[in-house]
Amino acid sequence: MTTWRTLRRPRIIAAAVFASLAIASIAFAGCTAEVQAELQTYSGINGIRQDAGLPPLTPDPALIELARARSRDMAANDYFSHSPPDGCNFICLMDRANVRYAYTGENIAWNTWNWKETAAVAVDMWYRSPPHMENILNCHYTRFGTGVAEGPGGKIYYTMLFEGNAAC
Repeated sequence: MTTWRTLRRPRIIAAAVFASLAIASIAFAGCTAEVQAELQTYSGINGIRQDAGLPPLTPDPALIELARARSRDMAANDYFSHSPPDGCNFICLMDRANVRYAYTGENIAWNTWNWKETAAVAVDMWYRSPPHMENILNCHYTRFGTGVAEGPGGKIYYTMLFEGNAAC
């Protein structure tokens, strides 16, 4: 079976280099499995955008921290939803952290794949979902951040936040 990963590998490699350098300069918190998965999501998403003729998104430190907080919350409290039990969704978190936004969106995912494959699986799930692709291909977005956390039972939670105000 051919997936977007096998069809777009050369472009993803270029996007991976870009994402790796950008993330290393802003959010390198050690070479944990979580950080490696975050880096892989950046290259995957930017590969999809490049294939659609869109510019790459830039990783943003504030969005990374908020996405990590969202994923850690889902993992710690064993839920999966855009609406957390405490009622403070990603927009609420952005407001509390004084993160300015114009157009904004959130993609979430979880899976139990091994650390080598989990990020590609998450990106592929988003790729195959029209509502998630709307966020990935939104021409207004210019920056993004991913957070990854492992919960009970080996569930790996992903949150990707998008923001921007680009003219389309």
